[in-house]
Amino acid sequence: MDYLDLYYYSHKMNDTDSADFDRAKRMAFALVLPKIIENELTERQSFCIRMKYINNMSQCEIADKLGISQSSVSRHISAGKDAINNKLQYCYAALTKALYEYEKSYA
Repeated sequence: MDYLDLYYYSHKMNDTDSADFDRAKRMAFALVLPKIIENELTERQSFCIRMKYINNMSQCEIADKLGISQSSVSRHISAGKDAINNKLQYCYAALTKALYEYEKSYA
């Protein structure tokens, strides 16, 4: 699953979640994602990811800004997304289980 695209481009993290669960997952990702970008990515990966997702720049625009090829930008984004999604999958799984356990105990 592409958790990064899910976070930035989807209105709901999971179609079966309640609005409260969806809000909790978005809040958790908002707290964890900057830490992952800061600590787990190379400087180029971080820059390319931030330009693409936060500044909505195209790969060509990022390439021009960095003075590198578009294919290099694509590789930086792909490697960065792989690292981010690898970490976010654990966050998502743990949070989903915790939320459902919480709901079950208060039902």
